[in-house]
Amino acid sequence: MIVYLSRLILDDQKRETQRLLSSPEFVHGAVEQCFPGKRDRNLWRIDYLNGQCCLLVLSHQLPDFGQLVSAYGFKDRQPPWESKPYDNLLNRLENGQVWRFRLKANPVRSLKQEGDDRGKVTAHVTPEHQKQWLFQRAEKAGFSLSMDAFEVVHTQWLRFYKRGNRLVTLRTATFEGVLKVTDAAALKESLQTGLGRAKAYGCGLMTLAKAGVPSDV
Repeated sequence: MIVYLSRLILDDQKRETQRLLSSPEFVHGAVEQCFPGKRDRNLWRIDYLNGQCCLLVLSHQLPDFGQLVSAYGFKDRQPPWESKPYDNLLNRLENGQVWRFRLKANPVRSLKQEGDDRGKVTAHVTPEHQKQWLFQRAEKAGFSLSMDAFEVVHTQWLRFYKRGNRLVTLRTATFEGVLKVTDAAALKESLQTGLGRAKAYGCGLMTLAKAGVPSDV
């Protein structure tokens, strides 16, 4: 099945766009409306690249961002959005390769409480604990990390209402750095399914780029 990575530049000076970005629930709903048929939980992320506000979406169908362009984007921009087969990158992954990565995630831990087998989910707040969270999950996800080769470049609390009445509070962390592929098949799966929780709310999507650094990290 083909996987697509799509990018739409948003006009974050528009009042409508600012309202959209105020809630991951709004963005999630807007993204899902861009695909026909039954809703699928597509990975997405809001990025600020070169001063531009970007919506990235990973999906198994080609999106139609026409309504999003009209409401939140730049109507005169050509092309209005870009969609590229992600398989081109996935098929290039091999053990031993080094890539730069970017990931927005929801680092949490489960604290056991008496009488509760599931435990209470609690956010990791400090960059040090957030880095440790990713470091501990790297091997299972198909890559290795050196603690001095990646950083938390942004972290924040998100508070919004789900379906208008239930308050949701999330702590997000955006990681950037360098990884080494240790299990290409596992990494391919991780890139397609996402890392961590809160995937419906803009977390979990990891993207890769050429590293341009020595491979012995």
